[in-house]
Amino acid sequence: MEMFSYYLKLSVRNLQRNWLFFSLMTLTLAVGVGVLLANVTILKSMANDPIPQKSSRVFSVNLSTWPNSPSNHEQPMHIMRHSDARHILASDIPTHKMVHYQSWVYTRDINSTSLARVGASVRATTPGFFGLTDAPFAYGGSWTQANAQEVVIGEDLNQQLYHGANSVGNNIEIDGKPFTIVGVLKKWNLKPLFYHATEQQAFNKTDDIFAPIETALTNEWGINARSSSTQSFSSPSDTRGKDVFYIQAFVQLDTKQQQDNFQNYLDSYSQSLKDAGQHPLDINNKLFDVNTWLKRNEVVDQRIVAFALATVLFLTVCVFNASSLLLARYHGAKFETALRRAVGASRREIFYQGTVESLIIGIVCAALAMILGWVFLKLSINVFPHLEDVAQIDGEMLVIGVTIALLTTFISALYPLLRACSIKVLTDLK
Repeated sequence: MEMFSYYLKLSVRNLQRNWLFFSLMTLTLAVGVGVLLANVTILKSMANDPIPQKSSRVFSVNLSTWPNSPSNHEQPMHIMRHSDARHILASDIPTHKMVHYQSWVYTRDINSTSLARVGASVRATTPGFFGLTDAPFAYGGSWTQANAQEVVIGEDLNQQLYHGANSVGNNIEIDGKPFTIVGVLKKWNLKPLFYHATEQQAFNKTDDIFAPIETALTNEWGINARSSSTQSFSSPSDTRGKDVFYIQAFVQLDTKQQQDNFQNYLDSYSQSLKDAGQHPLDINNKLFDVNTWLKRNEVVDQRIVAFALATVLFLTVCVFNASSLLLARYHGAKFETALRRAVGASRREIFYQGTVESLIIGIVCAALAMILGWVFLKLSINVFPHLEDVAQIDGEMLVIGVTIALLTTFISALYPLLRACSIKVLTDLK
């Protein structure tokens, strides 16, 4: 401990004497680490497992039930008809099952003195949605009737209309009609939104309103997502019984037996339609677990991957530059080093003292890199604004950033230190 204290004092003195030199070295490394930290933070946010506790047991249902045979629909589709969705809901095989589509409405507290309405995103779905996604309730629960005039609202909308109070039992007006609030969700940052990973919506906020899908159709709440059809329809409610594909389905299958049984259930359904002449395609139904589904939809932006690789190369260049600076500094101080060797300092002691010096530089570099990383992250979000709510430098990223800063500082100092330890005392003293 006494020697460490001595090395620490000696390192501080050297840093003070050569502060401009070491500042340049520290800044070089901090910029490289900061840029890498910002990009890794964004990449980590995009590649996040949204429900790690059961992501391998929740599946997107993709069906091959298209009634015609154009080449662009030969692969199973993640959107389905109302009749297909009802068939999935009729199965008792899954632990949880849900179907949904996205809509948009205008709403207000029905008892408010103001007539101003706010826009709200809607998830028209089934009660199984909440169990399948592990949606956290702050108050109340889900509806129980398929055609109930009842809704669950999100925390943001509850704050906007009721200032965060328990609003269960209150009535809200949606597109001119009254609905009763039966549940309020807690703050819920499910990222990515695995249940709507398509149409580049994986990093949207969770919805404001969750309503029974049959109620949404009856009230003509529009389809605000991808749809495809072979028949014309006049309104959302007119899609029932027609070849209009827009509903997505997810199921939770906790065992291999459930997965096999449900796959057979889907294949038997497609085969029955094929036998009835309702579709000509091969039976090719697929179940994709959450992470496979996110990967198929390329949720991780390839531009971010490219940026991350580029920043690794940039950091490598910074390390070489810092190492070159330190090598030049040790070369300029070789007389001093040779003198220390001549009065009894061993190569090991020279190396230890240089290691302590690099540790101090690494700590300063880490602190500066955290600040620069935050700045670079904010600048990156201007390019990827949909990640604003999820790309945060959390505790884990802080640890990673500090570790990278300390490691790169040591790597930068390693070769110059080895060169300093291998000097020839007599030659350099002359």
